[in-house]
Amino acid sequence: MRRFRSPDGRALLGATTDLLAVGQLIDDAMQPGHFFAAPDLRLTWIAARAETIAWEIFRGRLLDPAHTRATRSFLAWHVIQQEDTHAPTAPMLSVKLDVSARQIHVVRGLLGYLWEGHGSGNVVESRETIRWTRELVGTIALESCADLESLRDELICVIWQAIVGTSRLPLHSVEAPLPAFLFGQLHYVQRDEVPERAAESWEDFLGASLRAPLAWSEQVKLVEFVLRAVQATELPLLAERLVGIANPRLLRSLFNDVSLSPYTSFVENALALLDLLTERGTINVAERIDFLSWLLRQLGRHLTAFDLVTFHHRGANYPDAILLDAALRVYVRELERTPAAFLADDPPARRRRRALRQACLLRRHYEGHLVPDVPTSPGENARVLPASHPRVPEEQLTQTLRRRRQLYADEPLTRLLGENARRALRLSVFDLNHAEERSELGLGVFIDRPLGYAKATGETDQTPLLAHEAFSPSIARRRAKALRDLCDELELTVEVPGGLEVEQIGIPHRDLAECPRPAAALADVRKVADDFVIVRTLPGGLTVFTEQIDWQPLLERYRLAFLRTGIIRFVLQTRDMKGAAFLAVYDGRLRRRLELRVDDSRGFSIRAGVELPMAGLRVVRLWEDAVENDALILREAVDCVLLFGSRG
Repeated sequence: MRRFRSPDGRALLGATTDLLAVGQLIDDAMQPGHFFAAPDLRLTWIAARAETIAWEIFRGRLLDPAHTRATRSFLAWHVIQQEDTHAPTAPMLSVKLDVSARQIHVVRGLLGYLWEGHGSGNVVESRETIRWTRELVGTIALESCADLESLRDELICVIWQAIVGTSRLPLHSVEAPLPAFLFGQLHYVQRDEVPERAAESWEDFLGASLRAPLAWSEQVKLVEFVLRAVQATELPLLAERLVGIANPRLLRSLFNDVSLSPYTSFVENALALLDLLTERGTINVAERIDFLSWLLRQLGRHLTAFDLVTFHHRGANYPDAILLDAALRVYVRELERTPAAFLADDPPARRRRRALRQACLLRRHYEGHLVPDVPTSPGENARVLPASHPRVPEEQLTQTLRRRRQLYADEPLTRLLGENARRALRLSVFDLNHAEERSELGLGVFIDRPLGYAKATGETDQTPLLAHEAFSPSIARRRAKALRDLCDELELTVEVPGGLEVEQIGIPHRDLAECPRPAAALADVRKVADDFVIVRTLPGGLTVFTEQIDWQPLLERYRLAFLRTGIIRFVLQTRDMKGAAFLAVYDGRLRRRLELRVDDSRGFSIRAGVELPMAGLRVVRLWEDAVENDALILREAVDCVLLFGSRG
């Protein structure tokens, strides 16, 4: 069985495919037994109903019925939420089979605060109202799938994404999880053994789901969901159930992929689970410490790139800052219990002290920072959330001085750090003699979707996400000064050395292309500091990205050893002397080897939640290995197209 894997596309579902079989496939995928539904959610499943509704898609988005006169007929399967105060005018989840167009659409609905016009005569006013809105999660063309099995796999993926969101870093509403998922009320896992009713017990749902052939991303989201659904008193039972699958890799993926906004009990439960897993020996103490160290270093790099002044809606959405505090408190407690793991003179201990140093600097920097009552964004604040999660007054989002809450006001850093933590922080100053420690002072991680630059403003973008490390000397200098001030405040008898400069070799930010539409992009480095150097493209996303490209047409004609060995340092959107953007690929020695243009002339196809240009990448020019020496030979006017998905 495939799970979220793309077929090679050589054999496609033809026009003669039995649509009854497709309908049965949808019916099987939408059975209540695949869902977890909390009893208070009150869901109703409706199967295979004919409907004709207002329907128009513009730039990948489904228009509001009031904004179109176009209609379309479907055979539809619905999951409807019954509300006491707001009648369901749209299903929470819907799968629609367009027989004539041979397409399947997955649509979700959610309650939101919207503005509507009202009045009579020549006077029209606006008022806020609450109503259901529709969001198109994905469209599957039957002809794009190799067979019914691959169609089933694609449908499972899109239904799953309708609940958990389409991106691990949501910038638009459809990319974020449904509120019911975030509050532990709704989830979906396709299983072979399907009960008649939706599960209402997280324990039963988890046990049955773990017996299914889940993709890695499904396993991660399943554990995340259960952490959202359990009560604190049930965490020991959950720790027992996770024996055999809980490990540091799962924990890292859990926090890498999670959407922390709105801020719920997830972080508290996850950190408490970490304690329980250690107590039971599922993970050992060193693994626990190193996971927390990794988490703090990741948060440090993220908040270096996306600070709470320039980004995060000017600090309105600050769940990362709360997580930083929560993780640092657990880390300091561990440090006081097992100081030897932090105070030794070896690379693991030095990495652990690095995490402490970066976390302390960031927490001290944001002490007293004005934030709204709870973390939120304008988009999230327009959603109707449970009564337990209050809506933030709009003025707190737009006007910093109207915010009443101060970060970390309950306990300043100077009271949080005990004796051993101060000793470790003092040693971390001496660690700055190592170049990698000095680099960390100015290191941030920026995200980019280099294949989606040509998309229109407002258009959804599910092209592959890459992350890049970038270093700023000016930020490193500011952090060094802040470290001196912190050491003085803590009365640590240590002198932070001067001359903490470190040379980072990479791509200057001036060479980067600007994304022509508002979107998170690598060129955001310019908003943070004017001296950033791009150090590398992180290997996780880079490997996934490059493995989707069929490099064989190039390898058959040119000597490109770096492609055969897989040693690629950068993939990023840069620009030529005339300002035209292109995709540049650099080898491990920082030499530009390929210049590619994204060909969007045939649009994008989406498989397993990832969009790729159907026409592929056009090679503009390349630098080939010389035969007898280490030189490179420039080849221009290369007539070659690289396609995606050929590796399956």
